Amino acid sequence: MRNKDAGIISLLAELTKYKLSLAVVLSAVTGYFLNSNVFDSTLLTLAGGVFLLSSGAAALNQYTERNSDALMERTRYRPVPSKRISEQAAIIVSIILIISGALFLFRNGIMPLALGLFNVIMYNLVYTRLKKKSLFSIIPGALVGAIPPIIGYTSAGGSMDHPYILAFSAFMFLWQLPHFWLLLIKYGKEYRRAGFATISNYLDEKQIRILIFFWALFSSAFLSLFFMLSNTPGNSLFVPVSVLNLIFILLFHRLLFADRGTSEIRGAFTLINAFSLIIMILLIGASILNKIQN
Repeated sequence: MRNKDAGIISLLAELTKYKLSLAVVLSAVTGYFLNSNVFDSTLLTLAGGVFLLSSGAAALNQYTERNSDALMERTRYRPVPSKRISEQAAIIVSIILIISGALFLFRNGIMPLALGLFNVIMYNLVYTRLKKKSLFSIIPGALVGAIPPIIGYTSAGGSMDHPYILAFSAFMFLWQLPHFWLLLIKYGKEYRRAGFATISNYLDEKQIRILIFFWALFSSAFLSLFFMLSNTPGNSLFVPVSVLNLIFILLFHRLLFADRGTSEIRGAFTLINAFSLIIMILLIGASILNKIQN
């Protein structure tokens, strides 16, 4: 029985992409700490609500893209296309998680709830449907990654149109795009076979690598500008973040333009994710430190 329970938990973890959902939670919590350094029930409902909504959206996405996923080696073993979980079960799990997440966020206000549900719709109805029709589908896809910090910021009582949170969300938006393009270098043939519209239909691999590097360079410069101009605890991080930016660019360039196979691309993908996590942790830490000092 214990093994069976463990198998179900593992299956649900795959279905809901819990690692990605935890990263989304960290993004939302960063937005919260950009406006508040108070630990209270609002922070807990924010984290719980975002995690549940993100998990539900991921489960719904696996159902929506089950046919396309079955055509690609990278995704064919996911729970729904591999038939390890039924389509009906995936839908039920998704609905339960989305409703639960919505109820959590509703406790923080109408705006966090509306933004959370907007993101579920943007991910599953806009981004997913556009993937086979337009290479510009990555725009709403990247927007999905930019919304969670605003959910956190508004949960802490901030206004969603405040320049500070809009600037940080803009960085998160910019930072999403290289993720899509890095996947194209490694899995471009699979995406084309599954019928997705991508820039690999117009650019060769070398050109995509150049695009990724200069986009990451621009995004890093935007991040440094954000820290330099902010009048929050994050302002004190300008120097260390600038140093981290330089280290990141040097390592990223080395991995991106290495000619030794796909392991370097995987390393570049890991590096770009790790860098964004470090930035968010630094922002949260600066806010907590500011509270301790005051």
